[in-house]
Amino acid sequence: MPHTEESRLANLLRRVSREERRLLTLKQLKEFISHSENKGALVKQMETTLSTLNEVLNESIKLLWEMRQEAAACLGLLCGAISYEAERIFKWLFLKFSGSSRDEVKLLYLIAMQRGLEAAGERKAFTQVMQLVMSSLQSILENLDTPELLCQSVKCILQVARAYPHVFSTNFRDTVDILVGWHIDHTQKQSLTTNVSGQLALSNMFLWHPDYFLLDVVEDNPFTCVCAVGWLQFGAVLGCRPRLLHHLVGAVPGGRMNKIILQKTTTLLKYLRSTVIRPSQCEVYLLSPQDLSHVGSGEAPDEDVSDILNRVLSCVSTARQVLFSEAVLTAGNECVSVLLVSLEPSAQLTEVVLAYGLDQLAACHGCGLDYSLAMLGLLTLIVDQINTRLPVSFVEKQLAPNSQLLELRFHREKEVMAATHGVYQALLSLKNIPTLEAAYKLVLGEMSCGVDSLLAPLEDGPAPSPSTDIQHPAFASVLLPPERAEFTLIFDLGALTTIGNTKNSLIGMWALSPTVFALLSQNLPLVHCELAVHYPAVQNSVLYTLYSHCTRHDHFISASLSTSSPSLFDGAVISTVTTATKKHFSTLLSLLGSLLSKEHLYPEARKLLLTWAQEISLLMKKTDTYAPLFSLNSFHKFCKGVLANALNDEPTVCLQSCNSLQVLSASLSTELLQRCVDVCRVQLVHSMVRVRQAYGKLLRTIPLSVALGNHSHPEMGEISMTIRRHMGRSPSGALHPQDFSDIISFILYGAVHRGGKDPWLERLYHSCQRLEKRAGEAPPPAAGGGVAGGVPRGLLKTEVVLWQWAVWEAAQFTVLSKLRTPLGRAQDTFQTIEAIIRSLAAHSLNPEQQELGAWSGAGGDSEGHHSHQLRLTLLLLQFLENLEKLMYNAYEGCANALTAPPKGIRTFFYTNRQTCQDWLTRIRLALKRVGLLSGQPAVTVRHGFDLMTEIKNSNTQGPELEVPLMMLVEALCELRCPEAIQGLAAWNLCNTGKSLAWLSSVALQAEGRFERAAVEYQEQLTAVTGTDCSILGSERLLKLSSSSGSSRAVSSPKHTGNGEGRKTVLLKSTECSSEVLNFLANKACQCYVALCDWPSVQEWQASVQALKKNSSPTGVHLKMDFNYIQALSHFEDGDFEQCGAQLELLPGEDCSLLSATGAKDKLGNYPPISPPLDTALHTAGRGPLSFWGWHILV
Repeated sequence: MPHTEESRLANLLRRVSREERRLLTLKQLKEFISHSENKGALVKQMETTLSTLNEVLNESIKLLWEMRQEAAACLGLLCGAISYEAERIFKWLFLKFSGSSRDEVKLLYLIAMQRGLEAAGERKAFTQVMQLVMSSLQSILENLDTPELLCQSVKCILQVARAYPHVFSTNFRDTVDILVGWHIDHTQKQSLTTNVSGQLALSNMFLWHPDYFLLDVVEDNPFTCVCAVGWLQFGAVLGCRPRLLHHLVGAVPGGRMNKIILQKTTTLLKYLRSTVIRPSQCEVYLLSPQDLSHVGSGEAPDEDVSDILNRVLSCVSTARQVLFSEAVLTAGNECVSVLLVSLEPSAQLTEVVLAYGLDQLAACHGCGLDYSLAMLGLLTLIVDQINTRLPVSFVEKQLAPNSQLLELRFHREKEVMAATHGVYQALLSLKNIPTLEAAYKLVLGEMSCGVDSLLAPLEDGPAPSPSTDIQHPAFASVLLPPERAEFTLIFDLGALTTIGNTKNSLIGMWALSPTVFALLSQNLPLVHCELAVHYPAVQNSVLYTLYSHCTRHDHFISASLSTSSPSLFDGAVISTVTTATKKHFSTLLSLLGSLLSKEHLYPEARKLLLTWAQEISLLMKKTDTYAPLFSLNSFHKFCKGVLANALNDEPTVCLQSCNSLQVLSASLSTELLQRCVDVCRVQLVHSMVRVRQAYGKLLRTIPLSVALGNHSHPEMGEISMTIRRHMGRSPSGALHPQDFSDIISFILYGAVHRGGKDPWLERLYHSCQRLEKRAGEAPPPAAGGGVAGGVPRGLLKTEVVLWQWAVWEAAQFTVLSKLRTPLGRAQDTFQTIEAIIRSLAAHSLNPEQQELGAWSGAGGDSEGHHSHQLRLTLLLLQFLENLEKLMYNAYEGCANALTAPPKGIRTFFYTNRQTCQDWLTRIRLALKRVGLLSGQPAVTVRHGFDLMTEIKNSNTQGPELEVPLMMLVEALCELRCPEAIQGLAAWNLCNTGKSLAWLSSVALQAEGRFERAAVEYQEQLTAVTGTDCSILGSERLLKLSSSSGSSRAVSSPKHTGNGEGRKTVLLKSTECSSEVLNFLANKACQCYVALCDWPSVQEWQASVQALKKNSSPTGVHLKMDFNYIQALSHFEDGDFEQCGAQLELLPGEDCSLLSATGAKDKLGNYPPISPPLDTALHTAGRGPLSFWGWHILV
């Protein structure tokens, strides 16, 4: 190709022809053409440009279609850019179009023309060219034979018509004639017909001209269907009203119809519907029903439209009688629907339309989607238009058992089901009460039949029939298959929402019998257990319909307190309706309480009920006017139902229940509040943080008198029984070495499971369940939704149960594997566990100097580093407790509490019995320290008595006996067992011949006599150290003790004139270890704290500091944080500012406070391992297991 100029345009054209990134280059060329300053270059190289772009258009590679379209766009822009050369370019395009033999190339030329016309717009410079363009396009349109070219050419013509309507006016008739011919061609595809219909609708804009009128006669022998279509005649200006000129629908003479004739009839009906009656997708003029209401200069008679409707009905009916054709009926139904909207049918025409509708319904058996949708749309329109004049017989025929409408509900297409539902809704929205009541009774009768069909196979005897109020004679002998019965009930319930959701409806709440509320809450078996288990979707549908109905009426709360005055019920409903709904709220509360208490309930239904309960709770607390409702018996039943779901295994259900209880907590009775406390104690150890937080918030709303009261705890008993039940089972052997490694790694080192933190323990539990191993075992009774592997489902989210299970399984794995674990051989296993225990014990002695090794950085959870350490300590103690039990059971056996292990295991442990006992004896002292460190005195007591037995057998005396005895006494003091301490003192005197005077002081403290105990602790320290340690606070305590009837008065020689009447046993400093001295100093401090004598506590701190300076014992240090003491002192003085300042100095997690007392003081910061400790449980120290706050006897 010759290029005469090396300009930018020339470079672009060269790149297009040389195939160098051609698509991008064409886009750059299009941008170049669109700039007006490049007009000169375009004129100079126009021939070259046209030639290059023509070559691109004529390329035969189909993959370059996008590029060729860009070239066509460039041609179109070129026409608009060079307006004075537009005629030349358009002539060139028409010439190339005529000379091309390929349809795809012709299509591209037409696209270029359209782009050129769009670029030209309405500019006057193109006015003279448009007549040539329109004539050429009309010529092209007359000779086209493909749908694609037709559509594109019409787009070009419509573009001319928009910008130059006066040019298009001379070709209007010819263009429309061609389009109508294509439209009524029954051999064309539906997509083309639809497209042409839209283009015809767009051509309606040109009917604003007053002289245009189209008459088209289509003849076909032997059937003549004359479609004389009068379009419209309008005034000369835009504001004139449209007038209907004439409509004529063809008459059908006698003769045999064939398939082709039916196809043409279908096409003509579609033409009538889409272009004459209601053209679609019209941009300028859309013929609406209002436009058909006038004609000429006066009112248009409805007879014209009625005549059209009659002729369409006659045409379709005649065609159906000769030969059934879905296409004819579908097009006819669409025409009837459009015509029916535009007029008010007379009585005679109404009968014809109703008969036609029923006839169409009867003919729909086995028909396709289009016909079914058109027919159902027609039925819905008939009901809506005729409405109050609709006869009862029409409704009865539609809803009769043999009606095709009932069959269409089971259609495989969702669109048909939705359209059928629309017919039902229209029938149940009638304003004529007798007709509506007839439809309502038929729907209820079908629902009664469905309920009978579902319940019949489930009952051994005769099925309980629904109320006779909803039975109908037409369905008396009908029995539906279960699948159809279930679907029928759900479908009908959805249709009933039309009545139920009409707010303050007289018809829905009074005129119909039974009312919608009575039907859903009483007549239908909503609380039927078998129905809920086998057909939960039905129950859920009934619940949702009732919920929707009650929500629309604010759950009838206002009506429940109203009198005969209508003003209390929104001021809009008569008093009789208010009286009728007065008991609805009480009935609703009873129903919700009954359903929520059911164990077998569909999960979605349960969530719906709890959402419903929360809405009711919020409404009841909205105003004090509703306060009398809290005394209803039904409200008590409602709250019990909500509480029954608080321990559900689904966290969302637990949270929903908690939200309702938080709202109602201030209005609950004492019995319900106690039940809330029981639930909170369990949920505070839930595995989910959100659940723990929610129930902790609920617990804070409960009065302390109830929360701290003594009452039974059934949930605690259930947890204890679950743990005991599992311990009594035979080993499952399902725990794999890798699982044991995960558990023991977490216990010993705080290493998180390889699968992540959150539900790994629960997943591990489920993975270890074996159905075949449980087949022969009877499942225990359990509340909260069944049993999973012996554990109630409601407790599977409780960390107490899960960790008890995991620790027991880990200990059992250790025994069954003969102590060969992933930790190593038997000796390695013992040494690893012992090392961790001794490091914890060393930490209790020197918390600042002794770190916890691997535990120091373990955990990293959001609940606090030291809280995580406490969790591991408790788990370690429980693991050793279980391990000792299982080893004892292996070498000694057990009567009935534990299952005997296999013979090989028993032989191994019997042989190595002494080794195991020696190891236990070696670590008992460390275990006692760890027990005190973690706030588990019962563990210390058990190991202490065992250690005392070993010491007695070895005849150990002196300091070696004093320290173990001191730790045992401290644990007994924590458990408030003064008699046991006195017994230990007697035992010590009997076996060692020495009396330890400080034992009696500890007994006084355990008995609660803190005044005397504090004084005696000071005397003991004075006697041992030789330094007077008494403080002025002792004088106050002695006077208080004397005035309260003490048997003897004791005073300090430092603060009294004489010491007569007192006997003090002085001990030498060498007779008491530094650890015992530290113990006595801290016990004296605890006594003052127990008495809330904050000045004495601070004075005692000063005395201890002086003691450390003036005497040799340097191991005396108080464990109490005195910022805490000063904060309490300022609080009692009313100095809240200083109190807050002192509280800010308190460390959030001080490991030095993890002693027996400090652990309980910091209980609020502990992880969800155990619920708050009950005071009554502390007295049960004689039990061998007090882990998690419960004492479980095994």
